[in-house]
Amino acid sequence: MKFFTVRHLFYFLLSTVLMVVFSCQNDPHGDKHAAEAITTHLKFDEVLFSADSISPQHVVQWEQHYPYFFNLFVNRIIHLLPTDSAALALNLQKFVGDKDVKDIHARVEKVFSSADKDKLFSEIEFFLSNYKNELGTQPVKHLVTFLSAFNYAVITADSTIGIGLDMYLGSDCEFYPSIGIPQYAYQRFSKDYILSDVIKGWYQSEHDIDAEKNDFLSRMIYYGKQLYFTSVMVPQMQDSILTGYSKKQLEWCNNNSKQMWAFFIENKLFYSTREMEYMKYIADGHATQGFPEGAPSRTAQWLGWKIVSAYMKNNSVKLKELLAEKDAQKILEKSGYKP
Repeated sequence: MKFFTVRHLFYFLLSTVLMVVFSCQNDPHGDKHAAEAITTHLKFDEVLFSADSISPQHVVQWEQHYPYFFNLFVNRIIHLLPTDSAALALNLQKFVGDKDVKDIHARVEKVFSSADKDKLFSEIEFFLSNYKNELGTQPVKHLVTFLSAFNYAVITADSTIGIGLDMYLGSDCEFYPSIGIPQYAYQRFSKDYILSDVIKGWYQSEHDIDAEKNDFLSRMIYYGKQLYFTSVMVPQMQDSILTGYSKKQLEWCNNNSKQMWAFFIENKLFYSTREMEYMKYIADGHATQGFPEGAPSRTAQWLGWKIVSAYMKNNSVKLKELLAEKDAQKILEKSGYKP
């Protein structure tokens, strides 16, 4: 498929799922003195495609009504150049009128009813309520659904969380393999994974991995924290959704945790700073390179989750303190984890 004005840039983040997080760095928490409650639920996919013909007046109206999202959508999500209202209206009309984009929109409408989007908003608000209870703040004021033509799945920008619904059309959607997305990734491109992706995306926007030490143990603990944080935010989330593993893959990890642990120790990997050496145990993919058949990818992330879970179980530590703790060695030692 070839899409109008769309850059097919897929960022394979080293997280539990393939997703994209765009985070504005000016103030990732927005106005901390603003009202804590969600004030806006915006189905921008419906807004954009509801107009028979997009006019300059539509552009002005959308800029005024959705200042927290419209320019972000135009400039950073579908990559239209900044211009005047008349030219922008013409470009947006070309975008929504493109045959391939229309096909994507039709599939989004088939998979997601308006009620489905309302349910999604409620689930995210449940996460944000737990976030406030655990961490004392609730910085998000706007929830948005949109269609990105396969550019973005989850965005976090200041006080906004956005979900690109076209990245969740189901693992059987023929669009994904046709544009070169690997099967291990699009197997998780269904609505069941949206909430998990949103929480992990928000975690990454608040906790920059580049601020962590560049060694294997620190990266393991970073992703272990992400998984633990997600499980606390939605305690009823199934482990298969949380980890992105099938039941068989979860069983493999549980049955082979001792062997993984011994392998990392024997090969002196925990304190390695050579990314080329340890990244294959963290990165997403079909499997973990060099491990026996049946081993899923991201095994080091799974092991990091077990270490962090043991650390929280065996110590009187609050979630806020865990997230602020940067000493991965301390977490490992105090966890008492032994598979």
